[in-house]
Amino acid sequence: MTDTAIGFALIGIAIVVVLGVVFVVASRGGSGGERPTPPLGVHLPPPSFLPVLFSGAAALLGAGLAFRADDQLANPWLAVPGLLLLVITAVSWVRAAGREWRDVEHSSHDDGAAH
Repeated sequence: MTDTAIGFALIGIAIVVVLGVVFVVASRGGSGGERPTPPLGVHLPPPSFLPVLFSGAAALLGAGLAFRADDQLANPWLAVPGLLLLVITAVSWVRAAGREWRDVEHSSHDDGAAH
C-alpha cells in the first residue's frame, strides 16, 4: 500500500470518527418519538467563531498530512493539534446548536415575526 493510499485511508477514518462523534452528541438526551417541528420564534443563531475554527482545524490537519518528511505519515506538530481541534469544534458546534434549540423551545419569545 502506498503512502498516498494510507493518507486517504486515514482521512476517511478521521471523517467517519468525527461524524460518529457528532451523531452521538446530537442524539443524546432526545426522546425516541417523532421529531418535533421547529418551535415558533426560531430565528438565526447568534454569531459564532466555531465554523471558522472548524475550517482552520481542517486546514491544519491537511497541512499536517501535506507537509511531512518522506519517512513520516504526517507531520505530528500540525496533524495532531489539527485533529484535536477538529473534534473539539465539531462537538462544540453540535452542542451549541442543541443548546440554542432547547432555549428557543422553552422560552417565550414568540413574537410572530419572521427573522
